[in-house]
Amino acid sequence: MDHRYIASALSHHDARKVTAMIGELGDRIPTVAFDGVELDVEPSARRAVIELLRQLASGTAVTLGPVAELLTTSQAAEVLGVSDTYVRRLADSGELTIEMRGTHRRFRLEDLVRHRERFTP
Repeated sequence: MDHRYIASALSHHDARKVTAMIGELGDRIPTVAFDGVELDVEPSARRAVIELLRQLASGTAVTLGPVAELLTTSQAAEVLGVSDTYVRRLADSGELTIEMRGTHRRFRLEDLVRHRERFTP
């Protein structure tokens, strides 16, 4: 995958502030503002910003980059955190939906995320 930007985990001090702020939100989706200028973006984008901050506050470095609509077997394996061989096995058994491009399997990110969520508590 194209990893264009890697964000390091937050410092302990900043992580505490971010965690407290996210805790105060509850189920609300906050507005997004930069330098006091509020951005009118859809809720999914605002949730993504909160999830980015949540990951960074938990001590996890995060990589950001565009995702192609159709992913290769290797990219699918990276998303699922498994081997290429296992992804091919899932595709061949029908557990993962594939689109064939010539003789190559291609996977939709949304299908991979849905599959991963079935096994993530």
